[in-house]
Amino acid sequence: MVKQVRVMHNVLVLAMLCFGLLWLVRGHIPSSPGAVAIGALLGLGYGGFYWSRLARRVVRRDRRFARNKIFVSFLSVFELAVLAAASSHVILIVLGLLLLVGMVLGLITGHWWIVVAGGFGLSTAATLAVGVLRYEHRHGPLHYQYDSRAWAGGEGLLYQTGQVIEPLTPAGRVMVNGESWNAVALGGEAIANGECVEVISRKGLTLYVDRLPV
Repeated sequence: MVKQVRVMHNVLVLAMLCFGLLWLVRGHIPSSPGAVAIGALLGLGYGGFYWSRLARRVVRRDRRFARNKIFVSFLSVFELAVLAAASSHVILIVLGLLLLVGMVLGLITGHWWIVVAGGFGLSTAATLAVGVLRYEHRHGPLHYQYDSRAWAGGEGLLYQTGQVIEPLTPAGRVMVNGESWNAVALGGEAIANGECVEVISRKGLTLYVDRLPV
């Protein structure tokens, strides 16, 4: 199974990190109402903009199985940062310098920028949460998932389409990418010879498929 993560999980992680950031400087928040307002307004605008872009990337809304996917190369910003740092010493140094710059700014400007950053992140997370929850209420859980469609091996078969060459009752055979596979209809119903199906998962040499929607 190709790894996936709930979109709401990432939103909650962002919210908790930003809440923790604000908690560290909670004594300065009452004296920085302007910073709180700026961060909240910027986060509200960015959160709405980001969700509008994210919603356009949702695929598979009309499917019975493996619905509501956003295909990505990385499941989180943290994963991207770790992989980038591990792949290049230069990137690791840049990330370290950015952290150092942030600490220096904190010493020079006090905690004003931290309040802005925390308010921005928390407001962004709240706006995203509203969008995600509204979507999930209508369509079901929304997931980020690795885009495996160009991968080699079994994972690359995921969501590929094929044709039934031996009726699925519910087991039979299908032809996918010019290869014949044992297959099982996930819904348990019979699928006639010649019908088009989609690969939902794979276990060993058996594909689990579903009839393509008309």
